[in-house]
Amino acid sequence: EKQPLPGVHMDCEGIGNSYLLFNVSKPPFDNKKVRQAIAYGLDKEKVLKAVYWGLGEIENNQPFLKNSRFYIPVRDRELDLAKAKQLLAEAGYPNGFKTEFLTYSTTYDVAGCEATVGQMKEIGIDATIKVVDRTPYYSMMRKGEYSVSYRGDSERFDWDDAYYMYFHSSEIDKNNWSRYANKELDALLEKGRTTMKWEDRAGIYTKVVETIKEDLPILYVCKNVIGIALRDYVKGYRKGFSMRFAWHGGGAKYWWLDK
Repeated sequence: EKQPLPGVHMDCEGIGNSYLLFNVSKPPFDNKKVRQAIAYGLDKEKVLKAVYWGLGEIENNQPFLKNSRFYIPVRDRELDLAKAKQLLAEAGYPNGFKTEFLTYSTTYDVAGCEATVGQMKEIGIDATIKVVDRTPYYSMMRKGEYSVSYRGDSERFDWDDAYYMYFHSSEIDKNNWSRYANKELDALLEKGRTTMKWEDRAGIYTKVVETIKEDLPILYVCKNVIGIALRDYVKGYRKGFSMRFAWHGGGAKYWWLDK
């Protein structure tokens, strides 16, 4: 196969996730109805088109698509601006509110904030964007020094990998940046990682996804396409590791330079 650039292998993968992270430990996002209002007010297809040129698929309350064996079939919310405004009023914000998105200077994440901010105006939420360097961003997110953020994440390879570190209360100040604590969900996540049978795990994680859909510490938006370009002397590349190469035990340990 002829490559567009001599000596370069190019490919793409539909992996990774983008989502909204809410700091549920302080107003206004400590109110579940506010988070639900945003879920009703956000057109995920528009975000996908604006940020990723439509290259990808929207997500249904989880970081897995319908063709994944980890997908849990639940009914997603439909776009409903009237419902969104009603929920904001019930939460005590009939005229909306002002907030700030925190992000770092990755093109897709900034664009994701911009696309979301534009849509939030339609339901009365006036948001600005604060862009910081990546190092302080991670520190601020772990400490809960933010209100809401749009970010991308790497591909998830199992239910436990997808949910435990983001939603278990023991991960607050570590990977649970929403600072979400739910004893019932904690128990489900603990049971899920110690249960062997697939059918039993599926039942557990169905409850997990239903809880995430209801409480919305994270609002999953879409799964985009990632472009890959490697020199032809880079060997051992494996599909699915494009965004995990730098992680401990990640994909880079399989690579070598044949030169």
